[in-house]
Amino acid sequence: MPDEKAADTKKVEETTVKSQHHIAINGQDVRYWATAGTMLLKEEDGTEKAAIYYTAYTRQGIDDLSQRPITFAFNGGPGSSSVWLHLGCLGPRRVQLERDGQPLPPPGELVDNDCSILDQTDLVFIDPVSTGFSRAVPGQEEHDYHKFESDITSVAEFIQRYTSRNKRWHSPKYLAGESYGTTRAAGLAKHLQMRDGI
Repeated sequence: MPDEKAADTKKVEETTVKSQHHIAINGQDVRYWATAGTMLLKEEDGTEKAAIYYTAYTRQGIDDLSQRPITFAFNGGPGSSSVWLHLGCLGPRRVQLERDGQPLPPPGELVDNDCSILDQTDLVFIDPVSTGFSRAVPGQEEHDYHKFESDITSVAEFIQRYTSRNKRWHSPKYLAGESYGTTRAAGLAKHLQMRDGI
């Protein structure tokens, strides 16, 4: 049998995978980078708390990132990843549906989304802790991130780290939430302005 205690202490690592693509939106050929990654959240002393999974789409050929908007998007919760806004509405690829909006029979299909807003803004889809592939690290409690304040704090920390690592401090920033995500967006806007200066 596998050693469960050893599995519980397995080190969580940050990962990033990047590829390039293009799509036609509003008659434009929009070339972009797709980045899927996991970012670690840490205490001030460096103790790891959680791994946040995200998918980012950034337009290529932008000379001045300070003029290029960036939108951080998420669905409701706790319990909902960003998949619905990502593959159902805003992202450059979407799930193919029947003409009446019903899903196709399995296994389904992804198609280009010519209604994506990627021509106007870069997009970062965030899965809050315990949704999608985002998890608390071993030894931390998932349910601790389901409270309003801790949810806001963890998503804000991700946005701050992403902004710093990708040199997007001067970019216009937007928050897009659905269902409970609208409440999260309101709390984040206040938190980020007051504490992080974003």
